[in-house]
Amino acid sequence: MSRLISCIIIFLLIIGSAAGRKPNYCSRVTDHFFPCITYLVGFESRPADGCCGGLEELNQLVRHNGKGPKSICQCIEDLDYVMNVPFIASRIQSLPDECRTHVSFPVSVAMKCSG
Repeated sequence: MSRLISCIIIFLLIIGSAAGRKPNYCSRVTDHFFPCITYLVGFESRPADGCCGGLEELNQLVRHNGKGPKSICQCIEDLDYVMNVPFIASRIQSLPDECRTHVSFPVSVAMKCSG
């Protein structure tokens, strides 16, 4: 738990330091995906407020941005690497049902988007 809190603090410091700059693509992805992390790592029994709406926003990015699902996957892979907290496979599988939506980008325990 303390490891996750430390990672969240680091994440918030990174986001805060970038506040004066125009947000880049991965920071947008992270903003939308971050509310889902406490559910995906097993700290919450249901997705947090903002998670399901964030997934919808990410689905819109896939459809309308032109970078495609692999680019979103790579941003989430980077976030997963920085946080170093593994996602639970059953939570990844249940997330679309919990949010009553589909996920149009890959999310997995390994988060290997290039392979």
